[in-house]
Order: sequence, then C-alpha cells, then structure tokens
Amino acid sequence: MKYSIWIIPPEPIFSQLSKIINELSLKYNCPVFKPHLTILGNMDHELSEIKQVVEKIVSDLDDLNLSFGPVSFSTTYFQSVLIRVNSTAKLMQLHFDIKKLLKNENIVYMPHISLMYGNHDMETREKIASGLSLNLSSFTAKQVVIIPEKPKPVDWKPVAIISFGNKFK
Repeated sequence: MKYSIWIIPPEPIFSQLSKIINELSLKYNCPVFKPHLTILGNMDHELSEIKQVVEKIVSDLDDLNLSFGPVSFSTTYFQSVLIRVNSTAKLMQLHFDIKKLLKNENIVYMPHISLMYGNHDMETREKIASGLSLNLSSFTAKQVVIIPEKPKPVDWKPVAIISFGNKFK
C-alpha cells in the first residue's frame, strides 16, 4: 500500500474549502474529497516506517503558519483547480526532510490545496480558477496525518495523526 502525508487545514478554513470542493464537484461532475495540503505522496513504504520518520522530523517543529496564494490551475488530474499555499522555509524543509529520509528524491513540490480534480480542458480549468474569489488568508497547522492512497477519495481516512512538537506533549 502507498501512503501520503497531509496537513488538513483547521476550521473554519476546512469548511470553507469543503463547500467550494462540493460545489465544484456537483457542477462539474468530479470527485468530492477533503481539503488538504499534501506534504509528500506516493510513498511505497510500510506504515510503521513512514510514521517513525514523520514523528522524528515533526517532534522538533513548532506549528506551521501557512498563508494562501492565488487560485490557479494545472495540467494534472489531481491539480485541475487549486489554491496555492505560499512556500515557507519550514514547510519546504519538512517536505525535503521527509522526502530525503524516505528516499523519494525525484519529486518536485508545489504547495497547494486542490479544489477540483478532473480531466477538464484547460479553458474550463482557467475559467473556473479565474471565477473563484476566496477570502482566505492564513492558517496554523498543528499536525500532519498519514493517509493510505486508495482509489476512491471517500476512502482517504487518516491512519495516523502526528502533532508538531509531539516529543514534548
């Protein structure tokens, strides 16, 4: 089984993004999923190994303060329409450290939270992205979750929740 490491935004951001994802899903006939920022995905390792690596890395980290960039679109199915998350040194280091310890070296990282999945044409993606006006500024992440990569987004449920600074808690 493959796994992903996510940050799930806290309330009220979670509900605001869920509402947009649900509306786009209904309008454009695409999957519903939980809003999340993927730190690293497609990890073909044992859950215990991933959990050990993540716990080691995040035990010394404080909460992550993250802010949103523009709504955009991409050429891939899982990044059809997205909101960028501004890169910070701590976020990029978290991604890099996990990637390095799990030997997933050849992955380019663009922090984002997808708003729509699908194989829509580029004009449709651009129209949707330019039509979304989100009043979101920032949030504080206090934990990461490990998610098994299953075929249906409805089955993406955390199998581990790891808090930042957990060696002190």
